[in-house]
Amino acid sequence: MLGTALPPRTSSEVARIVDAVLLLGGRHALNGATLSLRRGEILALLGPNGAGKTSLLRVLYGGLPLTRGTVAVGEPLQDPRSQPEARRLIGLVPQNIALYPRLTVRENLEVFAQPAKKPRRREAIDRVLRNTRLATVADAMIATLSGGLQRRVNIAVALVSEPRLLLLDEPTVGIDLEARSAIHDVLTDLRDQGVAVLMVTHDFDQAERL
Repeated sequence: MLGTALPPRTSSEVARIVDAVLLLGGRHALNGATLSLRRGEILALLGPNGAGKTSLLRVLYGGLPLTRGTVAVGEPLQDPRSQPEARRLIGLVPQNIALYPRLTVRENLEVFAQPAKKPRRREAIDRVLRNTRLATVADAMIATLSGGLQRRVNIAVALVSEPRLLLLDEPTVGIDLEARSAIHDVLTDLRDQGVAVLMVTHDFDQAERL
């Protein structure tokens, strides 16, 4: 991504980073990173630990200020740090499971749907449960679910707000092949629905498949 020339801006573009430089602790976490992401597109970031992949996600979400360069998300493209409405178009799936273990799947979605202020929240939750193939475990407590199912709920939580851009940090780390395949199917469906997906991974085979 270093020094890459971006294609002309189009109406389908939902994320753009140009010549991003980010210094953390005196070292370059990003050094001229440039990318463009459009609706219905999946982009995988591969690289060793410390390469700046997670930092790039945090920049896109507005969680880190750039030392130099520009970042914009949404439709129209806006700076996520200064425009809260731009951040509301982003769904973030962290590497660690960020769920309430003693609540059910549905209860977790209800909790995380509250800040999104969805006018028809129950319908939105039911739709997310169907899209992520979690309807059959909707009333199960998170603590009783397998690691693969918990990963899928982690994604479902990020989808309650119906984001245009989904950011995922190692969404399939530490899970079996069947669970990984299920998450791949979910991400492929989201792409087909026009969601832009940016995913951090160490798994080249996973990136190639998606």
